[in-house]
Amino acid sequence: MKQRPAIIQLAALFLVLIFGCWVPVSFDLTTDQRYSLSSLALEELEAVEQDIKIDVFLAGKLPAEFQRLRAELETVLDNMHRQNNKIYIEFIDPFDSEQSRNEVLEDMRGFGLLPETVVAGNNQSVDQTFVFPWAIVSNGNQSVRVSLWQKNIGDTPRDKLFRSLSQLEFQLIDGIKRLTLKEKKNLAVLTSHKTSDAVLIADLLQSLKPYYNLASFDLKALSDNPAKTLENLNRFDLLFVSNPKTTFSNREKFILDQYQMQGGHTLWTIDALALDRDSLFNRTGRAITFPKSIAMDDYFFKQGLRLTNGLLFDLYCAPIVMAKGENEQTQYLPFPWPYYPIPTTEESHPISKGVGNVLFQFTTPIDTLANGLKKKLLATSSPLNKILGVPVIIELSEATKKKNPDDYKGTKQPLAVLVEGQFESLFKNRIPPFDVAQQIKEGMSKTVFISDGNFAESQLDQGQPLQLGYDKWTNNFYQNKRFLQNAIHYLMGNTSLVQLRSRPIEIPLLDGQKVESKRSFIQLLAVVLPLLLLLGLALLQKGIRKLKNS
Repeated sequence: MKQRPAIIQLAALFLVLIFGCWVPVSFDLTTDQRYSLSSLALEELEAVEQDIKIDVFLAGKLPAEFQRLRAELETVLDNMHRQNNKIYIEFIDPFDSEQSRNEVLEDMRGFGLLPETVVAGNNQSVDQTFVFPWAIVSNGNQSVRVSLWQKNIGDTPRDKLFRSLSQLEFQLIDGIKRLTLKEKKNLAVLTSHKTSDAVLIADLLQSLKPYYNLASFDLKALSDNPAKTLENLNRFDLLFVSNPKTTFSNREKFILDQYQMQGGHTLWTIDALALDRDSLFNRTGRAITFPKSIAMDDYFFKQGLRLTNGLLFDLYCAPIVMAKGENEQTQYLPFPWPYYPIPTTEESHPISKGVGNVLFQFTTPIDTLANGLKKKLLATSSPLNKILGVPVIIELSEATKKKNPDDYKGTKQPLAVLVEGQFESLFKNRIPPFDVAQQIKEGMSKTVFISDGNFAESQLDQGQPLQLGYDKWTNNFYQNKRFLQNAIHYLMGNTSLVQLRSRPIEIPLLDGQKVESKRSFIQLLAVVLPLLLLLGLALLQKGIRKLKNS
């Protein structure tokens, strides 16, 4: 009779284990729900109507950081499969074949799957491990590559791991969305008015191709038929204007005005100042900057925006590399360059939330004017700044001079602004420069305005564009590309992509300084505490036996 309760308990435990195998149940007790899919991800998965196969190459013998990445990845994939059983997952070890390692590496590179190399010392030898943190999402007809390892130049191994963990959900959902996207919206890139050369914005445009139909657009192509130009422009959902250098005529402004009145959106990156960079960085080490006009002041003023007539000098800035010494004693050292401000990005808006550092160069602050339109500051300078009146002479030697922060106590200056709402036509009470079937006086639209013409331009290496945001001189990486991608997705109405990418994930960390300061105590506790617990349990068991026997 005494054995019956024990048998009942074992039977109940056995039934619970069987039930857990057939009906898996999990509870996410984290504050940020990092082990659960977000509501946006669930909506995207519910829309999947065809079978999707996800082949993951993060398999086999993995270093420690990639083991953790795989564990988190399995959780995300399991949740996705439970949400939609049309999604199938398979883990593949690339090296589990009869091919040699070099043959596997060559084949994987042929598919665009570049390996991560992990080097570790082991008994006075060096072990080199190749890992493929990639997945291929396919539907039988086409496939897309998904990178599972997110990194920026200059990242520590921990930075890479945490960035990758926080982006797992976005990367996988983004891959599925690219594969299942049925209809792409149209994006026009302005090529007239001496805008950015195609090679300079190639990296950004290449990253947008999976989501949008891209096309160049010339406002001057049909100069004798501006109404047809407006008709052609209205086929596009967004017009991207990068660093225009020549003036816009009244006809061209009217085309842009009516385009926005009919629901078109715009993204502008503009320089309000002219500067001979070749003189500054190559020849004399000094250059003069002066105001530059593209005759759009009245157009932007109507939207509540105005570029101030001044050059921003900000102590919170990016470095430039300068030579110090001569001949064999020459050293190339980074110096802070206050004309390259690193602004604070606004955390309360999905375009700029969680983006990180972005780089501006020789920029001008933006004044925002009250006019009934909704305005959101996306990037602002630090308060340690001053505005230099132009024209002004800039010298490279300024980088080596010490600055007193007390001399630069200003206010935060807007550098990137989102404007949205019911726009009013610039030509509302004016005679239009050419006849149209119907002149529209107001309409809903959105504009992102960035006061740096070079913001979307990549650096070149041997004539080829580098990744947007990478500075080859300092080896630093800035998030200009991510900022622009978010802005374009937002303007295009793809807000789910922006919000998924900016989903906050908190990864708890130990305080390194506290751990180091209490190292001896922690080590002693790790050795002594288990022994004390065992001793306590032994004494407790001995006491219970004495009570039973008595």
